[in-house]
Amino acid sequence: MRRFALPLALLLLLGAAGFGVAELNEVKKLRETLAGLDQEREALRKRVWELQKLNGDLAARLDRGARTPNGGEDASEPPPAPEAGTTADARTRGRPEGGRLAAALGSPEVQRLMAMQHRAALDGRYAALFRSLNLSPADLEKFKNLLVDKQASVSDVMAAARAEGLDPRTNRDEIRALMQTTQEEIDESIRATLGDAAYAEYKNYEATLPQRAIVDQLAQRLSYSSTPLNDSQSQQLIALLAAANPGKVNAGRTGNVMLQAFAGRGAQVMGGGTTISDSVIAQAQGVLTPQQLSALQSLQQEQQASAQLLQELRNNRGKGGLLPAVSIAPGGN
Repeated sequence: MRRFALPLALLLLLGAAGFGVAELNEVKKLRETLAGLDQEREALRKRVWELQKLNGDLAARLDRGARTPNGGEDASEPPPAPEAGTTADARTRGRPEGGRLAAALGSPEVQRLMAMQHRAALDGRYAALFRSLNLSPADLEKFKNLLVDKQASVSDVMAAARAEGLDPRTNRDEIRALMQTTQEEIDESIRATLGDAAYAEYKNYEATLPQRAIVDQLAQRLSYSSTPLNDSQSQQLIALLAAANPGKVNAGRTGNVMLQAFAGRGAQVMGGGTTISDSVIAQAQGVLTPQQLSALQSLQQEQQASAQLLQELRNNRGKGGLLPAVSIAPGGN
């Protein structure tokens, strides 16, 4: 028996050593893969940041155009001073940012990145609706694809408009009409996928997305408290906010169709301008506990502070103050 003990021990030792080498190789491969993924993520982040910067430049120019006759330049607003290390030619080179951005939107790589961004945002925006509709896996996948197509239609329309020689500043009505037609066609495809009843639920859900954004933020704040928000309270609060904000249903800064191309949440931007009014606070007393009501009042105060900050920035336009390209709308999460 002892004759076999040593060879057996050696075999076991060799097997363990081989297994250890194989494991080390696997770990090395995993590290290399993770390093590659990190590089891809950084590259993606850089591209998205560049696109957002272009979008910010365009939004500022469109906002100036909307405040001057015939969409022209505001003569009372001096051109921005060149940054350190730049020349006037470098600052004015490629002046029509709209053309540059529209060209970028037509790039297959940009469209792929935007589709990834839109799809990644779907669950954050529509998870409650997906749960409520209880679709089959095939129909759910089709529905998600149509939602991504609907958001991507912004860039598609802008590329088509550019090909037709339309300008976002001077041809806003034509572009809006194209946008509406395209999205109505996608809506019909969604109706065919969901059926009339589920489609009506989807439209109602989408119409109240700004109010849902506020309620979601409140629910997050209360999620780690002793009085988390329940589904019934959430639905009642959404209804209160929607009733108190007529005309603010799925509103927000939607006039800039180019800006929508980069909104992972589509037309809804940070609560859509929905206001937590004193009347909402009063009515919520019959829905929320004292602790929950206090959290809602805190959100109301933050809304008011954000509105005041935005007004101050607007008042200082042209006086050395800066106004962000995307407005600070209250109630976002």
